[in-house]
Amino acid sequence: MNKIYKDKQFMSIASPILLHKEFSKTKSIVHHGGTRFNHSVKVSYLSYKISKLLGCDVKAAIRAGVLHDFFLERDDKNIVTETKMFIKHPSIAKENAINYFGVNEKEQNIIESHMFPISNVAPKYKEAWIVTFCDKIVAMMEGAKVAKAQVSIWFLFLINFIR
Repeated sequence: MNKIYKDKQFMSIASPILLHKEFSKTKSIVHHGGTRFNHSVKVSYLSYKISKLLGCDVKAAIRAGVLHDFFLERDDKNIVTETKMFIKHPSIAKENAINYFGVNEKEQNIIESHMFPISNVAPKYKEAWIVTFCDKIVAMMEGAKVAKAQVSIWFLFLINFIR
């Protein structure tokens, strides 16, 4: 994460959001085994790097990448609530992004479509496809870390059990 925070172009666009009081609340919300804040930064940074490489709108990719999961509801163990939030959170994140950061039409579509094809909103822009893809990649990497930690714990348990 240090590399991300040292990237001047990225931080010049992302920091007004990352430092915002309301967005900072995502630091305390568990998401994919980490925090929603860190997940959003990673998605945004990967989206920025790919958008830059492909000559796309890096500002939209950064802003919408950071804001794609900007909803403050916490994950719930109630499966009905989890499923509802899984589908509904992009529209909540879009509304929060409009209210707090005045996102433009492209950024709105990026945020609202990041769960495509699960959500019914399709990406209209290259940057929306990039953020959607990056969200899946980062989530899988975060999930793999959690799975690896769980395997390590079970492995230690097994070793101690065998002794």
